[in-house]
Amino acid sequence: MNFFKNFPIVEVDLQRDGRVNKMVNIFKSVRPLQNFIDDSALYTFYEIKNGERPDIVSQRLYKTPEFYWTFFVINDVLHDGFRAWPMSQEVLDKYLEVEYEGFALVTHPEVDTNSDGSVIEYTNSLAGENITYTVDGTRYKLGETVTGSSSNATGKVTKKNLDLNQLIVQSVSGTFVSGENVDGATSSASVQVAEVFKYAEAPHHYYKKGDTEERPVTPRKFINSQLATSNADLDFTSNRQYINELNEDRSLIRVIQPEFISQFVEQFENILNDTI
Repeated sequence: MNFFKNFPIVEVDLQRDGRVNKMVNIFKSVRPLQNFIDDSALYTFYEIKNGERPDIVSQRLYKTPEFYWTFFVINDVLHDGFRAWPMSQEVLDKYLEVEYEGFALVTHPEVDTNSDGSVIEYTNSLAGENITYTVDGTRYKLGETVTGSSSNATGKVTKKNLDLNQLIVQSVSGTFVSGENVDGATSSASVQVAEVFKYAEAPHHYYKKGDTEERPVTPRKFINSQLATSNADLDFTSNRQYINELNEDRSLIRVIQPEFISQFVEQFENILNDTI
């Protein structure tokens, strides 16, 4: 038995031309099993080891690889299927290398002041108002080349994380440095760089220093004001740390205890094939 064999077959007129195709009904809900799943006497927890595949875990627990699909049914964090299964460290490193390629240029917020020099407001330097550089109302165009004013480093803009004041650049030649401006070749935008990170090491979110739970600080104005202050009360979790923690969290899953697996599978099949 495999996962898709447990789903009922339905007839579907895909082209609406009267020709019926038989397909697996992957959309039928299995939520009626929730009470059964939530009975703590029926399940235990299992920590997935580095590189363990679902079929390997099934073999280890149930002496057969065929019940791997049960892990995806009873764990909310795995409802996205195989892509939600925790990655091995090797795969995770490759994922970070591809998904977080390039550099993050964290830009200085702009400061509006009164005539006496007192601060009126800190604003995001990438998302200021009344900007005519691009059609989306923000500085820099995706795909344009930017150049460091003092380093002469160049890179292509691939993303703008406005809430984090980050300009993501790839295909970098040279080394961008903090304190310089980055000038857009086609937009004519120019913003000062506060810090330069490899994208994987750049802030995923900020949190207040001393917060052991590292709860994200989200209000953009607060982040702008803190980034503009030399003694900022913020710390951050990097993209690498966040993805690693997310992967670790997914490594602890609920599993049906071996003595109840046959009962679970039977109920699962009955519910799926029950005619509505």
